[in-house]
Amino acid sequence: MTPTLLIACLALLCAAAQAQFFNFFGGQHQQHHGEQEPPPSGDASWFEARVDASTCPTYLCPRTLSCVPHPSRCPCPFKQQIRCPFPDPITGKLDDGGAFCVNEDEGCEKVLMARGLWWEGRKLDEGLMKAFA
Repeated sequence: MTPTLLIACLALLCAAAQAQFFNFFGGQHQQHHGEQEPPPSGDASWFEARVDASTCPTYLCPRTLSCVPHPSRCPCPFKQQIRCPFPDPITGKLDDGGAFCVNEDEGCEKVLMARGLWWEGRKLDEGLMKAFA
């Protein structure tokens, strides 16, 4: 292979990789909103500006900045995740609690068992707790 052809191939590969990198880290996101904004600079100012600009009258989710009626209704940041709500330990109400996100294939039950809760808010069976010890 000649040096000129080799350099041309390398330049083409680098351009393709750069385009994929841009699309993965925000290029598609900016197209949806129709505005050009710089990515986060590594400090909290980017996030703080969006929180300050929010007009949410109820609860602003910290991970997605979605406005929801209760913390347990916060959506997951990635579409391959599912939301696993848990009840408030004091009131026992699901709406007063929170939520965590797991991959779809993992499911909520494993994490709830590790926390010591069932979906219905029951405590784990003592035999099952011994298995975790």
